[in-house]
Amino acid sequence: MPGSRKKGTTGKKSVFRQLLIMGLVLLLALLAAFVLTDRQMRMAWSRNVLNTNDQLMAQVEGKMEEYDQLMTQIATVTAYSPTIYTYFFQDPLERVVSNEDVNMVFSNTILLEHNISGIYMFDQEMSLIASMGKGLQKAKNMGVIRIRKSVMDYSSLFSFQDSSSSYYAIYFPVFNLQSQVYGQQIGMCVLVMRPQKFLDILEGAQATEHTQVYLLDGNNQVLAAQGGQWQKRLDPGWLETSKDYQVKCKNLSMGRWKLVTRIPKRELYGASGMALRFHAGAYLLAFALLMCMIVFCYRRLARPIRELDQFVRLVAEHPQMRIQIKRQDEIGAVKERLNGMLDSMEKKNREIQDAREKAYKMEAAERQLQLLAYRNQINPHFLYNTLDCIRAMALYHDEDEIAEITMALAKVFRFAAKGGNIVKVEEEVNHIQEYASIIEHRFRGRISISIEAQKGVEGKPMIKFLMQPLIENAVFHGLEQKIGGGEVKASIFQEGSGRLGIQIEDNGCGIKKERLEEITAMLERGESQKGIGMANIYQRLKLFYGEEAIFSIESTPGVGTRIQIRIPDWVEEGNGADVSDLFSRR
Repeated sequence: MPGSRKKGTTGKKSVFRQLLIMGLVLLLALLAAFVLTDRQMRMAWSRNVLNTNDQLMAQVEGKMEEYDQLMTQIATVTAYSPTIYTYFFQDPLERVVSNEDVNMVFSNTILLEHNISGIYMFDQEMSLIASMGKGLQKAKNMGVIRIRKSVMDYSSLFSFQDSSSSYYAIYFPVFNLQSQVYGQQIGMCVLVMRPQKFLDILEGAQATEHTQVYLLDGNNQVLAAQGGQWQKRLDPGWLETSKDYQVKCKNLSMGRWKLVTRIPKRELYGASGMALRFHAGAYLLAFALLMCMIVFCYRRLARPIRELDQFVRLVAEHPQMRIQIKRQDEIGAVKERLNGMLDSMEKKNREIQDAREKAYKMEAAERQLQLLAYRNQINPHFLYNTLDCIRAMALYHDEDEIAEITMALAKVFRFAAKGGNIVKVEEEVNHIQEYASIIEHRFRGRISISIEAQKGVEGKPMIKFLMQPLIENAVFHGLEQKIGGGEVKASIFQEGSGRLGIQIEDNGCGIKKERLEEITAMLERGESQKGIGMANIYQRLKLFYGEEAIFSIESTPGVGTRIQIRIPDWVEEGNGADVSDLFSRR
């Protein structure tokens, strides 16, 4: 049924449905933007946390290297002091005598680093020859201390039998400096250390609030820790990334020790806290505003438009209906204009009926005008015959100059009255020559006009009366006011492939800069002024050639004026102004 099909089509094009679809698209776009932005924020936060963690681990590693260098210096100063170094080469009796001096050196060493708990000296066979501090009694892990090393090294954690505290050992080999054999070891210096120093080193090494930082020995025993619950030893599973923690390990140069960080993933990806809540709140606010906009658009736009649509359907059957206006905004203005339009249409319908009656009278008048137009066609022939009669009478009375002027005027008028807008270059040139003859007779030779056409362009088409009005301007506006003689030079030539060039140049009084700018602006605006034929020429150029035509004027006061035209070397009859308009506008 036609009615139902129309209704279905209207439903598909419903403004509210389009608005609803647009709202849904915006909501989906908003949701996608939120997901992507949230993901980018989390990734950016994760990168920042990981970069911060790497920097902090590098700082801890640098502090551990500084500590290693410090202990190397302390061990070197202790082991190679003259008292201790000589002690390695003494017999037991001499060592008894030197024991007090050795203890003095050990005491000074402990003063250098308060975390030194004990100092042990072993000879080449790893027999204890001197000691101070922990270990004077038999130690549970004495075997950990009595280990021969050829390079400086660090042990794992251990504890003495009489203490629950944990210690680690620094092994420092002592070599014979007087031997010619390189690397001849004469004993060992072992420093028993408390690990409290590492608590200071790990201070501030947490990338996030709950990041766990551990310093482990070779057996994964905890030397020091920051954050998290204290663990004596870390299980292997704690050293690998899991669903809850991002783990990173860094091996240190001190034995098999390593630095381990465990970052909770909730802080790695979602620890932005306030920023994340602000982000989510902003999107929720945008969602709420979008829903408000949809409701507003429906109530204030879609529904009134639907009412207008229903009114337009009904008013076709009931022309006297008018829509009620309740609003003062644009919708109300549309309703008011619609009512006004209906009133105007009703008035127009009445006027149309009156106009039909007048149409018959206008048709009769038009037919009478056509008869007058046919009658006026006889007038040019009467003028031609009259000019020929004047020429014959001048020749009879030997007035050759009058005869020549009359003959030239007849040819000029015949060319002007000739039908059509397109002529050949040769015809335009002949017309200019006849016009030049009239000008030269009129000014008694004071003003001369010359025209030159390049060979090969005679048969090219061009619009009629393109050059004569410009030459006439040059004569009456440029040369007539000049004292003495003057000359106008016109030329037509082939310019490149498919284009003609036209140049008209005079040596008259020229045009002032302000006037030239005024004429140029007038031409660009398409305006015309009384007495300026170039406006007509410019408009006809644009009508026939469009943007292909180029028109330019150059003038210097007291020197002269040059007009240049560039047009295609072909043109067809079109909608250009008829040449008869040329004379009516001048």
